[in-house]
Amino acid sequence: MAKRLRVISINFPFQNSEVVQESTLETERALFDFDVVVIRPQRFNKINGDNATYRAIEAIMTTKSVELNSLFAQGGVLVVLLDVPEFYKTSTGGYSHGSVYSVNNYEFLDSTFATYIRSGSGQQISYSDPAEPFVAVLKKSTVAWTAYVARIPGHPFNDLRFFASAGAGTAVGGKMPYGEGHLILLPNLAQLDETLFFEACAEYRYKRQGSAPPEWINRVSLPGLQVMESAIGSLDKQISVLQIAREEAEQRREERVAFRKLLYEKGKTQLEPIVRRALDDLGFETKPGETITGTNYEIDGRTTKGSTPGIIEVKGSKKQIPLDEFSPFVVKILADHQATNIMSKGILGRL
Repeated sequence: MAKRLRVISINFPFQNSEVVQESTLETERALFDFDVVVIRPQRFNKINGDNATYRAIEAIMTTKSVELNSLFAQGGVLVVLLDVPEFYKTSTGGYSHGSVYSVNNYEFLDSTFATYIRSGSGQQISYSDPAEPFVAVLKKSTVAWTAYVARIPGHPFNDLRFFASAGAGTAVGGKMPYGEGHLILLPNLAQLDETLFFEACAEYRYKRQGSAPPEWINRVSLPGLQVMESAIGSLDKQISVLQIAREEAEQRREERVAFRKLLYEKGKTQLEPIVRRALDDLGFETKPGETITGTNYEIDGRTTKGSTPGIIEVKGSKKQIPLDEFSPFVVKILADHQATNIMSKGILGRL
């Protein structure tokens, strides 16, 4: 390894014993304590879950983002090995109620960066800058990309310059100055030439590092600079507004796509919530399933609006409802009437 080059790798194995290796970002090691940080974004075990897990992931991402800002301020190098983007989502309410919160596995960089990445695997690769040190690394390594940059990222990544692509309109390798340091994007690798990798990292960490700016430099006035900074601020606000609008549109799209589950899903976890959602959209305002008070009879939900309240029973199948499904349901309706003194209608659906 290059002299005095301290490296930590998150979720990517190295053979060199001097590399500090961690399986996840959930490490007490401060990332700014190193010259080079290598991160392959970790995939989540599941993409929908509870609020506690969401908050824990978000806290880790926030902490490591702050540490990486310090790394860049010190002239450090962050190498990100592109892998499948994933979003962990949680809701404050039921399927169709409450706010939805999301955190992604690239959020140590920025909350929006994952939106520029697409999943896709392959091995073909072409290079546009043969003098780039990391091109030499990739040529001597075994590339097995699992994700790619699908479009030019926005601020603060609009200075990325790509040197490797997987196909037309895609990129798997890029670089940009970040503060006093550098951000490097590389494709996922089945085998890495570690000697050349460390040499390339040393090139960026030491040889390409400029002089540290003096404290007074920001007080020097430059003609037109304030106008430019104001324009950037205005564009940042527009980007923020558009990003929020996009996330809202994406959420509406996901809610609409969920109706396809009516055609094939079954069971409590998937089918029952979307059936209640469909009834909600029709104006019936449903409640989740419950056990009728004082009985062992379980129902799949209730409707609260309409001429009379209703009890919901959902069955998943491609066939018609046989007669033997009606008798148990009638018993539930009568038991509920006895428990609540309200005669509810029965809604029996087989999808």
